[in-house]
Amino acid sequence: MAVTPSDKNRDVWTKLGYRSPRELLGHFPRRYEDRSRWQDPFTCPLSEPVTIKGEVLSGKSSRWRGGKAVFEVLLQPEGHLQELSLLWFNMPFLKNVLKEGVTAVLHGSISESKKGRRMIHPEYEVLNKEETTIHLNRVTPIYSSTAGVQQKVIRRLVYDQLFKEDLKVREFYPAPDFLMPRKEAITKIHFPESEEEIELARKRLAFDELFQMQVILAVRRQQVVRLTKERSEPSRELVKTFLEHLRFRPTEAQLRVFQEIDRDLKKPHPMHRLVQGDVGSGKTLIAAHALLRTLESGKNGAFLAPTETLAMQHATNLRQFLEPAGVNVVLWTRSQKPESGSVFDREMTVYVGTHALIQQSAELENLGIGVIDEQHKFGVGQRQALMAKGEHPDLLVMTATPIPRTLCLTYYGDLDVSVLDELPAGRKPVKTVLRARKDLGKVWKFIKKEAERGAQAYVVYPLLEESEKLKARSVKEAHEELVRVFGEDEVVMMHGKLDPDEKKQRMEAFKSGEYTVMVATSVIEVGVDNPKATMMVVENAERFGLAQLHQLRGRVGRGNDQAYCVLIGEPKSEEGWRRLEVMEETSDGFKIAEEDLKIRGPGDLLGTDQSGFFPLKIANLVRDLSMLDRCRQLAETILDEDPELDHHKTLRSKIRPYLKSETPQNSG
Repeated sequence: MAVTPSDKNRDVWTKLGYRSPRELLGHFPRRYEDRSRWQDPFTCPLSEPVTIKGEVLSGKSSRWRGGKAVFEVLLQPEGHLQELSLLWFNMPFLKNVLKEGVTAVLHGSISESKKGRRMIHPEYEVLNKEETTIHLNRVTPIYSSTAGVQQKVIRRLVYDQLFKEDLKVREFYPAPDFLMPRKEAITKIHFPESEEEIELARKRLAFDELFQMQVILAVRRQQVVRLTKERSEPSRELVKTFLEHLRFRPTEAQLRVFQEIDRDLKKPHPMHRLVQGDVGSGKTLIAAHALLRTLESGKNGAFLAPTETLAMQHATNLRQFLEPAGVNVVLWTRSQKPESGSVFDREMTVYVGTHALIQQSAELENLGIGVIDEQHKFGVGQRQALMAKGEHPDLLVMTATPIPRTLCLTYYGDLDVSVLDELPAGRKPVKTVLRARKDLGKVWKFIKKEAERGAQAYVVYPLLEESEKLKARSVKEAHEELVRVFGEDEVVMMHGKLDPDEKKQRMEAFKSGEYTVMVATSVIEVGVDNPKATMMVVENAERFGLAQLHQLRGRVGRGNDQAYCVLIGEPKSEEGWRRLEVMEETSDGFKIAEEDLKIRGPGDLLGTDQSGFFPLKIANLVRDLSMLDRCRQLAETILDEDPELDHHKTLRSKIRPYLKSETPQNSG
């Protein structure tokens, strides 16, 4: 029977973020070391970790100079007549553990001294015929830890929980026959006997994670379908006027998405649709169409953007599209709010703003549709706060970050998906090249040459100010250099710490052609639309994710002139070079996103932590794609048979916390 945990052990699971030792069973190993193979300590390479087995011949305590207590053991390794010295400092209790005649397994590095080979502070475990080894003489789990929490303590606590006589592990749902039972999988993931067992256990636990995720998404879809929205028959023809005033023909992809949205808006339940399109594919036009269709039926609309810069730009663009049809476009941000009573009684209104739109005090009269741009910048709760402003309004979320199919199925399975896979006619792909920092002089000359014909450039850096820890150039020091190169009147600086009015003033001055170069942080990743900007230079490019680099590249080439992107980087690894080479090879955002997913994982690719998402600890979205499809089908089948999950109470209790924030609420 396991010993009752001490206060010290209680600190262990608390420090690791758990409420009880039982929860440690979900603290899966991050890697394993095979400590079951014996090595020869007298011929193995120095400084490399080895595992040895032997008999303790003697042990003695003494003190070294400086008062450091040392316990020394003479060990006779199995199969050898030679003796090996083992040393531990300030661990006097070992004299009661490593006694003469004891057989022990040890793991550590071999070093050389004047007296011969030795091991200093090796891990140890005494072999006992009646006990299973936990730390050595096996495939050993290595866990993520934190300061003051030792691996041996974590292993012992996990082991004690796993092998309690009363341990019960519930199945959330009967897994397919080819997967091992859940209890066996949890045991094998912590204490496997082979690499094959590790993978079999991982697959079973990955199934559980992906299945629960897909049930959550299926329930969310079900919740939306159950809602009924109030819509009157269209009383005006706004879309027709809108299309007649366009100075260009929409792409075939845009026309296809128009039709998909029109079908959604005619349904009795709210639209929940994600539109993903590469940079420059025309998502604002899609939003304008959806807003106008809603206004035709007597409802108003809201457009939510992550930054004031982006909100101001969208307000400007939407006015061009919507005002000819008689629509009021109202900007609503932290620094610019509509005057009380000035817009609330109006029909035909679209509110464009930032987080200020979803504050409790913001009243969006007669809201029929909410549009969210760059939706990965917002959490689930923020999405719901916007939806709570109306009576089951339609929802359109948009992103310029191309999302691989695996992520769509995993994180956005509750949304219908439209893809804009076509750029407007006349757009030329941005030419991308990778250069070293020594080539910057040539880059500045090229920018000067382009500037002679009226072109402009962005120069982006990862840091605002110098950092002792991060060896990367900052915007402020680069600004000083660029002023020397181009002149003080030709360079403007942009970063996130500027107040909104200053940002707006500098951006408008740059767009009007007052400056040749804008030196900035990645604050310009989204929201800057300047057709005269044809050059994007990114220094320390290896510090940016591929999706972020693709977004930055999309800030140029918005007009008909050829645009260029220069990535200045000197990665320290082969993988780092490969990432930047992908940017040279393709301008296809979906291919780049797939590569980014493989390299960095879904969390970094999506950007912010999406609260309300089921955490994936062990599933691999690249390796487990076929399993993800199977889990999606199974989740839908279960809900078709048992919509309330009455026969799966354990499963429902597990997913309930991830459904609360997503349950649609009304403002009243």
